Parts: sequence; structure tokens; C-alpha cells
Amino acid sequence: MANNALSVSFDKGFGSLGNAWNVPAPRNGEVTLSGHSGLMQWASGKAAGHGYGTYTVTAKIEGHEPGPAILLWPGNDQWPGQEIDLVENAHDHSGRQYGTVHWNDNGKDAFKTEMFEGVKGGVFHDYQLVWEPGKMTFKVDGRDMGSITSHIPKDFDHGGMNNTIGILNNNPDTSITVSHIDFKPLGGGAPAPAPAPTPEAAPAPAPSTGSGGGSNGGGSSSGGAVDWNAIAAQVLANFNATGRWEMPSGDTSHSPAPAPAPAPSHDQPVDWHALAAQATANFEATGHWFI
Repeated sequence: MANNALSVSFDKGFGSLGNAWNVPAPRNGEVTLSGHSGLMQWASGKAAGHGYGTYTVTAKIEGHEPGPAILLWPGNDQWPGQEIDLVENAHDHSGRQYGTVHWNDNGKDAFKTEMFEGVKGGVFHDYQLVWEPGKMTFKVDGRDMGSITSHIPKDFDHGGMNNTIGILNNNPDTSITVSHIDFKPLGGGAPAPAPAPTPEAAPAPAPSTGSGGGSNGGGSSSGGAVDWNAIAAQVLANFNATGRWEMPSGDTSHSPAPAPAPAPSHDQPVDWHALAAQATANFEATGHWFI
């Protein structure tokens, strides 16, 4: 998949972090993991997740024991591998926090760490990682906590592998609460809004179905303008065949989407601009084009 920008605020579900276990539904825009629980993007191949860029997670860690972690998990779901931890609790039971870069050393887990001196648990912090060629930089609340320049993996677009964003807690005496996750690709920002459909728009091929690790489920590719006329035709055809307003090839099983707007009545004119806006909002929240 393309190394797209991402923003998850937990106001309407888990967003693109659809691989969840033992995690209660978000409340007041926050999600809390306790006991043995996890919330991750699906690690389905080397292209899954994201690569070079800036990762920022607003979170609060409770407890002094090891167990809570904000991490980037290998896109191919194989470990030991290129796991990167934005934050973990130290194993000396002091409650100190640190960041880590892991790699596979002939089948064994190897790693380097940077301690986050002066960072206390029990309050929200902005944990940030900047992944760029040959360098990982850790920051907390905008303050530089150190960099690692050895054993830095390449991302998928540069011949290596991407990583998926995850939150874990593996200790009954700890918890981690997250209110926001943000990713901006290196040298880029948020995706530009899709143009509204116009009567003069030239016909284009129908949206293709993604395949392979981390690809969008259904809808248009992330490159180029979106042909809302083609999407509208597919949605209408699917409604006539199934009675449901959705993309016929959309796969949303891995990524819960924001609650859709009420479906228009089949007896009334369809507001394609409203459907286009809803599809755009779903894509920006989940990475999938669907109604």
C-alpha cells in the first residue's frame, strides 16, 4: 500500500487498528488497554502499515511494571524482526520509560534503547518517533530523547518492509490509555481532499479491488483523482441487487469505519455529493474506500 497519512482519534471505534483483542470500546475519545490486550493494524505483508515518516501517539501509562507498549510491528508479522517501540516501561520495575529498535540477529532478538529520562507515568504525553533513512529519533512532548543510527530498517518503498501501528498491554498491574494516533509520511502531509463529481468529468475505469498485504479493500486507488460517477454507479447497482448501500467489492472486516450517514431512500433522488463526502471520510479514517 502507499505510505499514506493517518489520523485516529477513537471517537467512532478503532479506525484502521482493526486487529483487537480484550479491548473495550472507546469512551470519550479514548481507549484503555489493561490486563493482556492489544490493538493493532493488520500485519499482512511487507507493504502493510507505514514506513518513513513521523509517528505521534498521545497516551498515558499507568503502573511501574513492564507491560504497556506503543510499537510498530513488522508488516510481515514475523518476530524477531524490525519491531520499533515508541515507548515501553523499563524491566527494573522503576517505571522509567524508553524507546527501542529491535532486529533479527541470526534468529535471535537484538535491540538498542534510548532512555526517556525525566518522563513520568500517570499523565498523558505525546510520544513521537521520526523514522528516516538510517536514523530513528525519539521525542516526548516535543523534547528530543535520543536517536539510534545502527540497524535501522528500510521501509517498503525503499526495498525493505513497512511496520504496522500497535498498542499492547501484557501485565495485570499496568494499563495504557490512548487518545490519538497520527502518522505523516516523510516529506508529506495529509492527503488532499478528493474533488467533488462534476457532470463534465470524463469516464474512468471502475475502482479496482486491492490485493496483497495492507492494500485498500475496495474502491479507487490512492493515486489520482477519484471518479465519483463510477463509484456512484457501482453503489446504485449494488443497492438494486442487494438492498444495501455499499461498494460491492468493499472489505471492511479489518477496519471498522465511522458510522455511515443514513442511507438515502430508494424512492428519492440520491445525493451523490453526500455519499462522496461519506466515502472520503471513511477513507481518511480507515484507509478503505466504501460507503
